[in-house]
Amino acid sequence: MKKLVIANRGEISRRILKAARQRAYQIAVIATQEDSDSLVCQEVDYVLIVSSFLNAKEIVEKSLQWGAHFIHPGYGFLSENAEFAKLVEKSGIKFVGPTSENMRAMGSKEAAKKRAQSCSVPTLNALLSHDLKEIPTSKWENELKKRHIFPPFLVKASGGGGGRGMRVVENISDLPTAIKRASEEAKASFNDGTVFVERYLETPKHIEIQVFGDGKGGGVFFGERECSLQRRHQKVIEEAPSANISKSQREKMGQAALALVKETNYRGAGTLEFLMDENGHFYFLEMNTRLQVEHPITENTYGIDLVHAQFDLAEGKWPDTFPDPNQFHLLDPQMVSLETRILAEDPRNHFLPTPGKIMVYREPEGEGIRVDSGVREGARVNSNFDSLIAKLIVTAPTRAQAIQKLSTALEDFVILGCTTNIPFLQSIVRHSDFLWGHESTNWIAKNLDSLNSLVISDSLFNLFNSYKFRENLSLILKGTRSKTMIHDVFYKQSCFIPSVTINNQNSFDDNFTIFKSSQNHKFYVAGDSINKILQQSKINHDYFSQSLKQFIYSSPFKKNVRLPFHACRVSQKEIQICLFGEYLRLECPFYAAGATHKNFTGSGEICAPMAGKVFEVLVKEGQEVLNGQVLFIVESMKMQLEVKSVGNGKVTKVFVEQGQILSGLDVMAMVVLSE
Repeated sequence: MKKLVIANRGEISRRILKAARQRAYQIAVIATQEDSDSLVCQEVDYVLIVSSFLNAKEIVEKSLQWGAHFIHPGYGFLSENAEFAKLVEKSGIKFVGPTSENMRAMGSKEAAKKRAQSCSVPTLNALLSHDLKEIPTSKWENELKKRHIFPPFLVKASGGGGGRGMRVVENISDLPTAIKRASEEAKASFNDGTVFVERYLETPKHIEIQVFGDGKGGGVFFGERECSLQRRHQKVIEEAPSANISKSQREKMGQAALALVKETNYRGAGTLEFLMDENGHFYFLEMNTRLQVEHPITENTYGIDLVHAQFDLAEGKWPDTFPDPNQFHLLDPQMVSLETRILAEDPRNHFLPTPGKIMVYREPEGEGIRVDSGVREGARVNSNFDSLIAKLIVTAPTRAQAIQKLSTALEDFVILGCTTNIPFLQSIVRHSDFLWGHESTNWIAKNLDSLNSLVISDSLFNLFNSYKFRENLSLILKGTRSKTMIHDVFYKQSCFIPSVTINNQNSFDDNFTIFKSSQNHKFYVAGDSINKILQQSKINHDYFSQSLKQFIYSSPFKKNVRLPFHACRVSQKEIQICLFGEYLRLECPFYAAGATHKNFTGSGEICAPMAGKVFEVLVKEGQEVLNGQVLFIVESMKMQLEVKSVGNGKVTKVFVEQGQILSGLDVMAMVVLSE
């Protein structure tokens, strides 16, 4: 029996596990002690505990002891680390991915630029890492001008991806600090702190080409993926094919990509990333010498399986379902596929990470819906790792049908316990710009406020936030009310709604009823007040779901409309509700509220914004601080966040030290504000 080690975690480990099971492999997964309770660890045959996912030597040693024939690195961690690949090759274990020589040639963004230039593939001007070391900081500005690189600048990690180690810098004076922070973040994520500076295009399209090489100079490409919807250089939604690329552009970019495959004798799956300006000119950015997070949309668009193809090549054969690698093929997309990344983060609170326990987890189902997930109900989102919970992939014959399917699937995806970006994603996919394909890499930043609007009407929010609604739902969740009916209707209770103003209409008083479904955590609310609210709700809001619009349209003709929602108690203080894809955190009326923590309270307490680790302490007791001054750097989910002062004052006490683990909202320091 062939034995495979998966040197990764989360949803990608489970994706690789699925393919390996179909090939009857015996499978082990690498895990750290703190991640040993993850879902994939419960599904594999063996778990190999290591000190870190970045400890290449230990991973290879444990794999050898177990008797592994293959190591699949997934993505992230050591997946693009040439030294790791070389260690695997020397050990006699087969590396399911490109060769270490491929990684040295193309895995570094800087080295890849030079290769692309040698193949006459256009690139963006840059100040490379050796330039940053050799040229004094005082002369950077002149050197950048000489190379026609003007603000804003982009600081970029040479290794890795996923937006880690990237910073946009508006002023030359901020460049040294940005380089330092980007380097630290890249080191933490990929064990490689090398960074460089390049020209920044403000409104480009981000297009990537999927290639698969035979390791002998031949290869094929499977069209493009549009990855322009990004926030801080992290992809949010991807689609294949791009709605903005013509067949001739696809051919030109495919030929450029395969020129680099030939130049490097590239082996296996890889992705070449390009930026395209408003005039249709494209520039090579980098090559990801690994499987991509968004590989499922290419699989669904072209009817292939890239992970099985990787295993075929590792076993010494070209995949039977792939075209001849020695001829150029311009394949036509068969379907349209979209992918969103479901993340443990709060877009309405500066996208802060939200690690914690997943108390309710319901995946959408149906034809053309695929979920690649690394969790299940009861699992925890670990603050030491990436915030990705799951990938939602939808596929349909047309882009319009795929978007509609994605909108519905997002509404049906229920995750309670930790806050996620699901409402934010729904606002994007229902926006007219997205429907028409008018997005760019800075589109989200420009539309951030509107994208964080409620995806339900204000009137519905007011009802669910009313004291009586929260009071009665709290009693149901606490189980203090006995059943009055069986099956679909439990806990019937008449409640009085306080007066609220809805759409400039007169306020009203009425009754409503809460029903508990036979499905755990699912409820219904009905009554005359629901009909009135629906009839007075606006029906042309971009961000409302089709389901909510249908309820709005039908309410004048139905007497007993029942609105479904999910709910659970997430703490003594809070109830979390999912209603038509909107997530509400509401205070339990029975909670005896004490003093609430804020980032900077009137008492002078500076609190951690979330769970994580103290990466750096930048102040000491007795120090005078200014408004906006960075006091601490907190690291969570591989992201560094700055904790700043919100006024002038003096630090009287520092309670934390570098490396300290934070549980969330810990008091980090005391500051006396100046009058």
